Amino acid sequence: MFTTLAGTIMAMKVHFNQMKYPIMKKRDRGVAECIYQNEVDKIDVTEKYEKSLLPESGYMTVEEYEQKSRAKTKAEIKVEKAQIPQDSNMVYIPQKTFKLVKYNDPVGSPELNLPRKLNFDRQINAQGIISGDKTIMVYPAVYYYAETDCTSCDLFLIKLDPALSDTEKVMKANIIQKEEKPLISTSKDIDIKYIFRTLTPIDFSGDNKKLIVKEKVGHRHDGIWKTDLWVYNFEKNEAKKLPQIRDSIINYWAEKEGVDFEENRWDIYPLGFDANNDNRIIVSAYAYTGDVPKYLGTWSIDTEGNSPKLEDIDGNSVPVSVIGYRLAEDSIKDPDEVEFEAKQAKELEKIENKNLREAEKFDSQVKKLEYERHIRQMDMNTMIQIKERKLELKELKKKSKELDNVPTDSI
Repeated sequence: MFTTLAGTIMAMKVHFNQMKYPIMKKRDRGVAECIYQNEVDKIDVTEKYEKSLLPESGYMTVEEYEQKSRAKTKAEIKVEKAQIPQDSNMVYIPQKTFKLVKYNDPVGSPELNLPRKLNFDRQINAQGIISGDKTIMVYPAVYYYAETDCTSCDLFLIKLDPALSDTEKVMKANIIQKEEKPLISTSKDIDIKYIFRTLTPIDFSGDNKKLIVKEKVGHRHDGIWKTDLWVYNFEKNEAKKLPQIRDSIINYWAEKEGVDFEENRWDIYPLGFDANNDNRIIVSAYAYTGDVPKYLGTWSIDTEGNSPKLEDIDGNSVPVSVIGYRLAEDSIKDPDEVEFEAKQAKELEKIENKNLREAEKFDSQVKKLEYERHIRQMDMNTMIQIKERKLELKELKKKSKELDNVPTDSI
């Protein structure tokens, strides 16, 4: 029904448009067909032009649908960054400003706290550490398994945008940009109830090629069982666990005082890299044998797990480098500054809207001129064809007349 109606309307348009041509030009069949075809083509061009002025619609031809629904290669797919809508009519509300501060300050202080909301969200992303050259950020993702009330953890890397300022590149870092494969992962075994396993980055080396990480393993109702030392090498893309440091501390105190650590609770606390040697990691150790923890010395081990060494037994400080950064609150923006920014944003929005309207108007004028030029060209081509046809008919008529005037006896 609709197809028939559309055909009838087009036929009426063509018939109406043909009326502007002189009758004498339509007596010949060839001229009439030329005029008819031109009017049909002009209607198609006009409809396309009028359609181009309207917003994109779900109604389209089969050809348009097939073009839009064809499969695309990965190279053709352009992923655009999400744009946060801006409200130029905003009023002042307290706005925090942020800055980068040293992450491992004081040394050995980074800890991963598990908030209660983890039990409801089932996953949290903890605060990350930014490398000393501010090119990457590493953060832990903690997972909660309600069926056994236990946790596991992955350590992910995000590359920071070098085009932004130091603070902006961290604030705009998003987990969507993380590397797919984690740097380090804890065991995902959830057969034992109440077990928690977490990863906490401690610090980068001075050349930003290595990262110290501690893995805590414990029981939700029994506290921390032990802390394991890890080091990640970004040049080799390799994570290495260093159990040798714990073994060395156990052996030292077993030989010196006959301490059996199987019967006593104790642990290590990674502090960072040696300030004088990026290839050695400093840790301190304590035993919990009474009200006051017993100091078990400050130790070091190289990043390959070799040459464990007692650095201090008297409680003296050992130089530790502090390289990485974290994001911290700085202050609150001044109300006058926020209001000034709001006024600027409103003026900018007006200018952008004006430019957009002018661009749309210019685009519409260009389309109109192109359409009118196309129509004139089609009419001109049609008139040329009609003129050529008239000349052809004139020649035929002339030849016919000449043949009529030839005497019969000369044939």
